[in-house]
Amino acid sequence: MAESGKERRRSIAQINRMLRSIVEAETLEQYFWAGGRIDRYFRSDRGHIYFDLVDDYVRIRCFLREERASKLSLDLRNHLDVDVYGDIHFYDERSEAQINVLDLRLAGKSAAAEPAIERLRALGLYPPTKAMPPANIRRVGLITSRSSRAIGDFENAYQSAGERGVLAPVSWKYVMLEGERALQSIVDAIHAWDKEPEIDLIAIIRGGGRSENLAIFDSFEIARAIIQCDTFVVTGIGHHKDSALADDVADYAASTPTAVAHYLADLILQPAEPGQAEAPPYHYQPEEWPPYPEDVRYDWRPRADPPPAETAPQPPSKRLRLVDAAIVVLLIAAIASVLFLIAVVISQMP
Repeated sequence: MAESGKERRRSIAQINRMLRSIVEAETLEQYFWAGGRIDRYFRSDRGHIYFDLVDDYVRIRCFLREERASKLSLDLRNHLDVDVYGDIHFYDERSEAQINVLDLRLAGKSAAAEPAIERLRALGLYPPTKAMPPANIRRVGLITSRSSRAIGDFENAYQSAGERGVLAPVSWKYVMLEGERALQSIVDAIHAWDKEPEIDLIAIIRGGGRSENLAIFDSFEIARAIIQCDTFVVTGIGHHKDSALADDVADYAASTPTAVAHYLADLILQPAEPGQAEAPPYHYQPEEWPPYPEDVRYDWRPRADPPPAETAPQPPSKRLRLVDAAIVVLLIAAIASVLFLIAVVISQMP
């Protein structure tokens, strides 16, 4: 309790202003690079870009002004792996920290897939036009490896969903997912199912794995085969956090093979009505954050441009390191002196 005996109160606005002063005192104009995956991408009417930067299950909001966004040559969208450069600001009204993005570059798998995207763009194939889901699915054509764990995950979920009604039969084409022949094996399977008149939907699934094992799905050849496919294509590659170029160009990308099974069951049991642009979502889609509202606001204070990304941040100077070392030595000497005086007093006590 305060010494005055009176109850101390603060308004929410005062608390948020205090938090902002604390956060920005330590972080404002302290520029850094941070990496993650884009989620909840939103572009306002003014051209400003808002998105979440996600690392596994941790996320932070980001804000990119229109004047900087217009200078980027990148096609920003959800699921891209990127590095952002900026500093931290604090948004009073929602008590949230956000990165004020000053520069942005592709990273990780997204950077590796960029050459393939440029080749597709040169052929007029990118960005692709997404097809509508078929109104009637007579048979599903699955593509995966014979030894893939995705088979069991898909079949268990599909059979469980079949308790709600009659589902379309599934035919399998087994391919190699690794090795020199894997790329052509997958492309040939896509072409083969696309030519089969009874196949109304193609699903490409693969269980989780290391990034290098999933890299084949960032290839130009597989992306081109999917884009040029007349049959509706669904992908379910890896785990929730995995994303590939094949997911980007597919007509629908589910997060896992299990999610593909639930999506297909919903699509078959609840057919899309004529003119409906999207199929109904599957019931087991992990909960996602809502999109940014249309009236999303920003409150960044105008300030001078930061130094170039290449020159910031800088390590501490030699002089500062010497000062820090001197302070540590003085503290140790002071503590030793106090301990010595205590020992003298104790020795003189009766």
